[in-house]
Amino acid sequence: MTTRSGGSEHPVEHGNPSDATVKQLYGTAFACAKPKCRAWLYELDADTGRRTLNSRVAHIHARSEGGPRWDPDMPEMDNRGVDNLLLLCVLHAWQIDQVPDDYPAEMLRGWKRAQLADYDSTHRNWSIGAEEVQEAIAPLDLHAAIEKINAVVPFNPRMRGRVGNWQLAVRREHGLRSSRLTPLVPVERRSAVLGWMALLDDPIVEVPTGQVRVLMARLGAGKSEQALRWWNQGLEDAENDPNTDIPVFLAARHITTSLESAILSALGGDPARHCRVVIDDLDSVTLQEASRLLTEARQFVHVWPGVSVLATARPGVPVPDEEQILVKPWSTRRGAELVEVALGGDVSWHRWNAETTDLLSSPLTALGMAARIRAGRDMTVSRARLLSGLTEDVIGPKVGEVSEATWSNLARLAVRILGQSEPVTAASFGSLPQLRLLTGTDLVVEDRGELTFALPVFEQYFGSEALKRGLTRLDTVATATTFPRWRYAIAFAVSTAITKAQEALLTALAQLNPGAAFWVLDEIADANSDHTLDGPSHEAIAALIDRRDPTGELAAEPDLPVRAGRWLRGAEQALLIGLGPLAESLARHRDGRLVQWGVWLEHGYVTVARARDQLPPPEVIRLAEECPPLGQWHQWTQQRFPTSDLGRWLVARCALQKRLEATISKQTLPVPRTSWLARERLHSLAKFVRGYHDRAARRYPINLAELRGIVGSWMETVNTSDHATWRGTGGQVDSADIRWLSAQLAVQDGETLLQPWPDGDQPGTGRWFWEQYSPELTLAMAADVVREAIIGYRQLVESAFPAFGDALGLYSMLPVRVEGIVRQPVNDEGPYPVVMLLSLNPDLHAQRSDIPSVDLQLAPEDGQAFWAFGKDRESTYRTTFGQSSLQSMELPLDLERPATYLAYQWLTQDLAEIGWLKNYRHPRPY
Repeated sequence: MTTRSGGSEHPVEHGNPSDATVKQLYGTAFACAKPKCRAWLYELDADTGRRTLNSRVAHIHARSEGGPRWDPDMPEMDNRGVDNLLLLCVLHAWQIDQVPDDYPAEMLRGWKRAQLADYDSTHRNWSIGAEEVQEAIAPLDLHAAIEKINAVVPFNPRMRGRVGNWQLAVRREHGLRSSRLTPLVPVERRSAVLGWMALLDDPIVEVPTGQVRVLMARLGAGKSEQALRWWNQGLEDAENDPNTDIPVFLAARHITTSLESAILSALGGDPARHCRVVIDDLDSVTLQEASRLLTEARQFVHVWPGVSVLATARPGVPVPDEEQILVKPWSTRRGAELVEVALGGDVSWHRWNAETTDLLSSPLTALGMAARIRAGRDMTVSRARLLSGLTEDVIGPKVGEVSEATWSNLARLAVRILGQSEPVTAASFGSLPQLRLLTGTDLVVEDRGELTFALPVFEQYFGSEALKRGLTRLDTVATATTFPRWRYAIAFAVSTAITKAQEALLTALAQLNPGAAFWVLDEIADANSDHTLDGPSHEAIAALIDRRDPTGELAAEPDLPVRAGRWLRGAEQALLIGLGPLAESLARHRDGRLVQWGVWLEHGYVTVARARDQLPPPEVIRLAEECPPLGQWHQWTQQRFPTSDLGRWLVARCALQKRLEATISKQTLPVPRTSWLARERLHSLAKFVRGYHDRAARRYPINLAELRGIVGSWMETVNTSDHATWRGTGGQVDSADIRWLSAQLAVQDGETLLQPWPDGDQPGTGRWFWEQYSPELTLAMAADVVREAIIGYRQLVESAFPAFGDALGLYSMLPVRVEGIVRQPVNDEGPYPVVMLLSLNPDLHAQRSDIPSVDLQLAPEDGQAFWAFGKDRESTYRTTFGQSSLQSMELPLDLERPATYLAYQWLTQDLAEIGWLKNYRHPRPY
């Protein structure tokens, strides 16, 4: 009987089929009507021998208004009749009503005709009782249906329904936030911290539909939190708008197949509406893998324009400027507020200083500061020490609960995570009891069968534990390619090692990769620790050496000044071993060996003199007087004896730094003989020598035979003197320059020496040097200078700093292709140089040693295109160790060695970033 409740505004609902109709149905079928299903209408229980119903009566046109395939013109008798009914298994009876558009009425009628024909051909019949009739027409039990569906169909998120998926996403969002706070904030303060963060009035990032954006910032800056806020906004949209899909949150390391597969798997099918996707922590995978994921994201939003993708990454992942969203550092006030909320009380402001306030600029370090204060620790701590102490604060209360085996497994997990780009699966790592112990520490998270640390800093901390325990080797993790990924683990290991073990680690690191040693020293050493005029006593010096000497060999030396000299020499010698071919340029050597030292020690001040030619043994002798004569010694220096733990390493770094600055100022680091930088230096020296010999000579090209004769006579002076210098209007040269020039001329072909760069094609034009070059020649020279400078920079690194490798910013970016724009000053602008804006883009199809592609354009006079080029690519993206992908550089047309000048600019910036050159600006030669 058709019913309406209370008026026509309520839906029509027909009655159930009669018992006779249902029996008639079961008398004309024996299997599910869906083609190729063949599921029996009854199942036989093998254990009990009883038959159970495995089918349902399905309506072709729904019996209720608004139901699947409802036909408003169908009378109730027809709706309840056999022709509108068919028998299906539980799975397909549920399925045809979930997606009715995929199963139109005409298709179902076809199934019914085939079902009847199949029955007629087999002449079989089923008898059905009254109870089974009621079960067949009863409303479908969703729980029972899902149990049957799960047995035959792979799980799909859309099986939960939209409400279920939305509720699950809400719980996951809360779980993601809570799991990040668990190691840092006690349970009684987490709600307060979450509430405080929810009230922040920062605008939520915007990602246009059909676009990809990447949140870029350093470790712990709050990238993931901003991504979660954007994702949560998508959850709110999905709650209120049926045209918005439930957003997807993916960890980059968990995407083991294609990005498309991961997104579709999370959605349970194609994105049918607007959808937000987060890819968190791109820097947890290799640069190549991160680039692949971003490429796939761009392709995905092109195919599905209703999707927007937001990724997070630390600096180092190559991302076009237009896709970057830079996360700004927090203000000191905001960081301090978070500390107070996490602690539940005020913190005295007199405890803040310049170093600690810097730690308030990110959520991670602010919460780490709160954890240290809660644990009763000192606030005055460097970033590396704070990060290393953070894990100790978290695990401290549970140390008694964590077994030695679990601690070792945490270190093993860090080695696996830091040593590979793909996810570490729980199944591949250990047994179920081991995994439960790991996750029970709150430091490790198991998600979808994969293991990660709750915070990236924990990877670094337990990486350092692995180093201490011998689970990995320093010569494996501190190489030119692996050091950037392991750098904080190494810094933690060195900073937390005790006395002799710390010295042994630093010595090994210096010999293996001095660039890594310089960076670690910059992170953990207090450069002001020995800044006092009071010299230490002999007893204090002897105690320091005895406490920290890693070999114990110095204890056998009875003479304290000699023992002190050998202690200082050991640090410098370790760094020189690591520096390899550069060592002889930075310290006095003879026959490839470091010369003998003389030492005087009195009132806590030490004099170190370096011999002219005398070689060990012994390595160090005692000086006869405080100020030795320079006739016997090459040079000597005096300073307070360093008594801080890392003092001798800071002294060695400073000594080598001064000599490096002198070498860089002269631009005389070694490069291959065929390098363009060598060609520039050759021509510059040749021009000086010829001009010094004959000031009237201005002929080009330079005659090589004539030049060799002059250099030969100068070599006589070089060979008969300790050090010779020639000064002229073009600067000065010394013995080392003439030796290099003589060796270069010995292998030089031809009769003349040509200029490396052409003269201007507009001679005598204008007041300024750049006006001698036409725009066309300026552009051509700019491209050539940049190309040769990049090649020359690479040659400088590989010849002089081979162990530093990827610790040098620009070198870690190679190979690159260069796009840029060149701007000549307008005539009335004054004595300004030609300026280039260069965009250094990763070249995924080239090798590091390939000649780089350089594509430059000339800016029109109005300058708008020049500034637009910079604005379009504006970025503060920098590599791990400091280079920017967008650079503004001068084109030094007035210099004899323009490519050399640019190459050294890049090199000095890189060396400053790892802490070797301090506040150093590469001088412009004149």
